[in-house]
Amino acid sequence: MTDVDGLAGKRSLVLCGTRGIGLGVAQCLARRGSTVTISGRDARRAAEAAEGLPGGGHGSFACDFGDPAEVGARVAATGPYDVVLLNSPGFGPGRVDELSAALLQDAVRLMLLPFQSTAEAVLPAMKDAGWGRLIAITSSSLRAPISGLAGSTIARSAVRSYLELLAESAAPHGITVNHVLPGKIDTERLRAVEAATAERRGTTPEQVRGDTLRTIPLGRYGTPQDIGELVAFLASDRAAYITGTGIRCDGGYPAPA
Repeated sequence: MTDVDGLAGKRSLVLCGTRGIGLGVAQCLARRGSTVTISGRDARRAAEAAEGLPGGGHGSFACDFGDPAEVGARVAATGPYDVVLLNSPGFGPGRVDELSAALLQDAVRLMLLPFQSTAEAVLPAMKDAGWGRLIAITSSSLRAPISGLAGSTIARSAVRSYLELLAESAAPHGITVNHVLPGKIDTERLRAVEAATAERRGTTPEQVRGDTLRTIPLGRYGTPQDIGELVAFLASDRAAYITGTGIRCDGGYPAPA
């Protein structure tokens, strides 16, 4: 491996990295020589994902994202880390008038608080080193709210504010904080959404996908590796002057209506 990015020997953590975007990011970081630790809900699946990465020395752990304190404790116990991908499970669908106080609390607990507990665990070592990268996976809902994903949309907005404030406070220590806004990425989750949409419309998943593809200027869905390449760049020395920002990776997909 050629260390063109300054990532060889760096320790990376990928939250929710057993499949989809998280796994794509883990693979890209490992190919650049980073030692990667993958977290997931299932210990066996996380271990298998880590074992399948390029290179060696990778690790894994299981944690419950519904328990932010547990996430932070597991991160602290397995660190320190130089690069961290802040990634979370998705929150269920629902409109804002269906969103109870309890559901809103659940969305924040699942999508924001584990990011905070993780940052709290990794920042001291990053500050001591004078170098660190925190990169989050957010959502196109930050460009325009998605009415059918009210809980997720509101929580993601809080995540963006948190990341922007964190970027400001971490910058004097050589730590950058950024996030990636994925478009239509070809994952198991997206295929499940297409199937549910097709059932609701009385059509087929293939028809739903065809309709969507016609709205993407680049004419294809993204891959987890597309996201991984962008994250790897933001983690690299080449992105040292980028912080506090969100970058789209969506093939030109328009903002949701």
